[in-house]
Amino acid sequence: MDYPITFRCPQTGTDVDAFVEQPTGLSRFETVSCPACMKFHFIDGTSGAVIPPTLLGPASWTS
Repeated sequence: MDYPITFRCPQTGTDVDAFVEQPTGLSRFETVSCPACMKFHFIDGTSGAVIPPTLLGPASWTS
């Protein structure tokens, strides 16, 4: 079941309303498309906090 949350876009500083799924088990993070900056953010479904990209580690595009 989806429920509404409000988070602050780290790019624009704007408060954004979004819908996320009810966290179950280990899957408490969800990717949300942000209408303020048109990018994706990782949202903690339990607290509504935006996970900073620096905590996700470097992106590796090579095998």
